[in-house]
Amino acid sequence: MPWTSAALLVVVAIGVPAGLLLNRTDPSQAIASAPLATEPPADVKTIAWTELMPPGWDPRLKAGQAGQPGGIDIAQLDDNDPVARQMLKDLRDAFDNAPVRPELDGRRVRLRGYAVPVGVGWGGTDEFLLVPSFGACIHSPPPPPNQIVYVKTPSKIEGVRAMSIVTVTGTLQVHALNSALATSGYRLVPGTVRVER
Repeated sequence: MPWTSAALLVVVAIGVPAGLLLNRTDPSQAIASAPLATEPPADVKTIAWTELMPPGWDPRLKAGQAGQPGGIDIAQLDDNDPVARQMLKDLRDAFDNAPVRPELDGRRVRLRGYAVPVGVGWGGTDEFLLVPSFGACIHSPPPPPNQIVYVKTPSKIEGVRAMSIVTVTGTLQVHALNSALATSGYRLVPGTVRVER
């Protein structure tokens, strides 16, 4: 689905990639970003979603500094304005080519986010996307691949529904995977999966 200048405005005006937009006053979003009650095992690091992005990566730089001081005021552009269309193309290209962090490959991590089941059948699901923000991958456009983690469990898990809050502990792999919903930049091979709601 093509982006509109209104979508671009949302992404660039607040200064963070769309996949990281958390409304901390919304209880459904605050829960996934709240600290976990227990410490992980010694060989596991609890990571934040921002740690999946290379330091300094900012897709807005590809969109003509929109949302930056001295940048283009995108609120003044129509969707069909050539400048808006180029900015949207540049931003979509930046998202589609979002870099991952190869040094995280093979690390044992714990990550909490929202589940987006790839397939659900009798007995639950055994594969889902883990995303940082409520509604991601269900509404277009999806977050960049460096903010989407593919999880495949050895057996089906009951209770994983769209936007269930899930904590996964396992081995992180830098592994791109295309699904009908989105492209993920990482795969998390789970040791444990905890569905919180």
